[in-house]
Amino acid sequence: MTRYLIDIRLMGPVKQQISDLSNRLRDQFRLENYLIAPHITLAGPFSTDNEDRLVADFTRTCSGVRKVPNYELGGYGVFGDTRVVYVTVTPDETLKQFRYAMSQALAPYCSLRDYDLVPAEDFQFHATLAMKLDWLTFRRVEWYVSRQEDVIFRHHPIRATLLRNSRIVCEYDFLQERMLTRAQALSRATKKRDLDILKAWSGGNREKRFGK
Repeated sequence: MTRYLIDIRLMGPVKQQISDLSNRLRDQFRLENYLIAPHITLAGPFSTDNEDRLVADFTRTCSGVRKVPNYELGGYGVFGDTRVVYVTVTPDETLKQFRYAMSQALAPYCSLRDYDLVPAEDFQFHATLAMKLDWLTFRRVEWYVSRQEDVIFRHHPIRATLLRNSRIVCEYDFLQERMLTRAQALSRATKKRDLDILKAWSGGNREKRFGK
């Protein structure tokens, strides 16, 4: 079955910090089969028989956002019923409404799950670290991450990504206000540009924080 996912890929220093923690979890608890690439899920996984409509609605909803979304990462949390370990994500109102608008656009013809359809204010944003753990491992990892330094970082998500079976279909760049093909999204030039933007934005944010 074809599985689609819409997410925000983490980039720059925050991706490195979370990846470092994932590597420590892998080495300490042998979680090779339970770790996933750091990202913030916006919808899915889901299926549909109409990819053309999906791409069109994804493009239309992304291009309708008039302000670059923002979010903040912080500590760690768990979903006990599904034995998931994650980094907490606090979205701004733009990101909340964008996520909800996307779910409403896709609901008529995509197999969205119940949690994809919850109201904008109730959706629990998070960046999954590990999932589907057995109960003992889950409790050990929960104890471990509760003693780790928080991921304190705030920046723009830069791009929203549509994936098919974990492979990028296209990405919307909020700063350029345009859709990127898979090749463009993965190009070295685009990656360098995004990292330069993140670096400049983070530097400006620090100056504001310290009153410079």
